[in-house]
Amino acid sequence: MNENVKENVVYSYVPDEEPAVRYHSIPLSCAGAADTLADARASYRADLTGLLHVGKRELPPVTEHVETVVHGMLVREKVGAVHRDHAADRMFLQTLLADGQAQAELRAYLDRACGAGVEPVVVLAEPQDTVGSVLEQMTPTDTVVVAYPDPDRDVGWAAIYGPEAEDVADVVDVPRLSTGGGALCHMPIDALATRYPRMRVETLPHAS
Repeated sequence: MNENVKENVVYSYVPDEEPAVRYHSIPLSCAGAADTLADARASYRADLTGLLHVGKRELPPVTEHVETVVHGMLVREKVGAVHRDHAADRMFLQTLLADGQAQAELRAYLDRACGAGVEPVVVLAEPQDTVGSVLEQMTPTDTVVVAYPDPDRDVGWAAIYGPEAEDVADVVDVPRLSTGGGALCHMPIDALATRYPRMRVETLPHAS
């Protein structure tokens, strides 16, 4: 495993299905399911131990994410992250679900994408989180809409398409040379939303 590549695992909670928790990791592609999050985490760690042929104490750092459907939107958040809307003194997810022009625009974009056959995931982030931290949790076929607290508009957001994802109109292709360890990965999310509000990345850091 490349030491510069970070392993991310996404636990998807689907209460109407059995098992209710499914997981997949990027870039090592561990996948499975379990009845509870604790069991899913244990299963994933066992998968990773076997894949890398190392002991549990030798496993590399892993960033964990949980996603579930919230008010019709598939929402993903990093485990342990606390995203707040400081202007309204509440959790950012509450602001995301509230009424407002930016929220309406985001939901309209999600509806438009779903109507085109795209299945976007809303990833909660901070304005200064790097684009690389989002790209590291994407597969080539993924589409994510990164949402973050914006003091001017309540909710700022940008759509990022993987190199093999279906897209909708007005998507800008970002050249391969901008990815990997380059400027794009180090760009803050709020700067991305200003420069490339709808973009397709031509390669991912863990695939270059």
